[in-house]
Amino acid sequence: MSISSYLVCPSRKLIIGLGKRLRDESGAVKGFSVGGKFLAETAGAELVIKFSDDPEFDEIAGYREIGGDEYGDITFDECMRAEV
Repeated sequence: MSISSYLVCPSRKLIIGLGKRLRDESGAVKGFSVGGKFLAETAGAELVIKFSDDPEFDEIAGYREIGGDEYGDITFDECMRAEV
């Protein structure tokens, strides 16, 4: 099972997928690559990284996902044009 990573803004109930964890030689997570608009619009709000194997992920999975394909999600194009 592949474990995905997400940047989460709990106060706005938004998530953006970061893909898989990138690890260094010691196994520590070394970073992620994300788009800048999400970070700009959530500046000052709490942001956390969550993994799909976290026990509380079921709640987070109900947030609107930028780039997701479920009802209520926000496409990348919509995200770039308007405030979400």
